[in-house]
Amino acid sequence: MSTVIRSIDMLAPALAAGLTYPAYLGLGPRRPVHEREQATHDAARRESIIVAGRRVVVYEWGAGERTVLVVHGWRGRAAQFAAVVRELRSEGYRVIGFDAPASGDSPGRRTHVGEFRAVIDALARREGGFHAIVTHSAGTLAVAAAVADAGITSRIVAIAPILRVGYLSEQFARMAGLGGSAMRLQEAWFAGRLRRRGYVLDGRYDLLGGALSPGLSVTIVHDRGDQMADIAESRRLAKQNPAQVALIETEGSGHSRVLESDAALDAVLEVVRREIPPTARVPRATRAQRVGRTRDAGARADLSPAR
Repeated sequence: MSTVIRSIDMLAPALAAGLTYPAYLGLGPRRPVHEREQATHDAARRESIIVAGRRVVVYEWGAGERTVLVVHGWRGRAAQFAAVVRELRSEGYRVIGFDAPASGDSPGRRTHVGEFRAVIDALARREGGFHAIVTHSAGTLAVAAAVADAGITSRIVAIAPILRVGYLSEQFARMAGLGGSAMRLQEAWFAGRLRRRGYVLDGRYDLLGGALSPGLSVTIVHDRGDQMADIAESRRLAKQNPAQVALIETEGSGHSRVLESDAALDAVLEVVRREIPPTARVPRATRAQRVGRTRDAGARADLSPAR
């Protein structure tokens, strides 16, 4: 199919862009819960919340005083962090995750990283910030934007991260057989669609385009053979920000299994255990603030982000 689109693109980029635009918007099949993740997935306390009109399933494990948020990537789900959750629970941390709209067990057909970010914002308001955030792939974009605006944590572990929102369009164009003109048309159409809904995917969704938030520490775990996220961009971010970014490279774990690698689990534990100056700490919600939240799967809360 990409060969046909490539031929069309050479003659009529706008037609090629229009023909592939539905796929550009789509997510594809939902990722199932794998057998090795099932027990952790089933052990979670669950609730449903409403964020910007979308129903989102939220998961919670453990009961520690320090809370870690996990944020999945495109076509992902919270269960992918099963190994991370088990390690953090054993260390006494409380872990929160969610299935973004149209992902995992959350309903819908389409989503975008702006909606990921809206969920993060809503949970951060409820929790009063996070001890740390562990993110995967394109989830890193939403985390970066939320942290840049609200300073909801001072420590991030980014596993196989995508660091520029434009990278998603570039990757789709390569797979679909589109040239630069068609890609830019799709980006413009999509940006207009999001603006009408109150979202702007601006420079806050680009970690390579500017300075990181002061006091923010980022640990990256990235496999050299990752076919979905370019490790060269992680190397570039680490080179640009040597005082704030540490890069750990792995071999043989790929884009998704790296979440279960010893390197990733060790990095998460090192980061959450690390002491930071009191001035850099994010205030946590008190237990009284958290008490009384409904846990059952049918509960709904209006946590729509302020516009």
